[in-house]
Amino acid sequence: MSNFNAIAGAVLASVLGVMTVSTIADSVFATAHTEKHGYLPKVAATGGGGAAVEERAPDFGRLFADPAALEALIARGQRATGVCVACHTFDAGGPNRIGPNLHDVFGADIASHSGFAYSDALTGMEGVWTYDTLDRFLSSPMQTVRGTKMQFAGVRNTDDRVAIIAYLRSLSPNPPPLPAPLPEEAPAEAGAAAEGAPAEAAPAAEATPG
Repeated sequence: MSNFNAIAGAVLASVLGVMTVSTIADSVFATAHTEKHGYLPKVAATGGGGAAVEERAPDFGRLFADPAALEALIARGQRATGVCVACHTFDAGGPNRIGPNLHDVFGADIASHSGFAYSDALTGMEGVWTYDTLDRFLSSPMQTVRGTKMQFAGVRNTDDRVAIIAYLRSLSPNPPPLPAPLPEEAPAEAGAAAEGAPAEAAPAAEATPG
């Protein structure tokens, strides 16, 4: 019996020892996890010098100048507005839904469609729906106009956004004139190559007779 007690005591001591070591290890090597998982920050693209590069606005003056290309953009924009028809109508005289009717919205005063109760945030905005104001708003309505009732993440694809603006413009009997095309940008590769090229060596001075 004494041998059994001695063996049981040894086994129990071993178990307690393993548990103690495990507890200490957990406390020493525990990883620091937060209760809520974080999100990777959005990092802006950088140029060769490391400075953030701001995304250039679409060149509507150039994109809409070609009638054939504009017609293709309008068709694409009409298809892209399929995600909008649950909240908006686009035909002339169409009813308001969760959002206002969008026929003839291009060039109209912001928050001016009759019969729709806009948010205070939108009614507080001045100006008209132009190429640039529509582009900024459609890219992220809730960030562009804080407090808007439009619970829509936005159209992040620039080509789709430009096409939707082309379609909205086609629904306006008197759209604003096209803006002037933006100046051409110098190719980034050429600028970087010029910046990294070694400077030309100065011509050696001619030897003068002694």
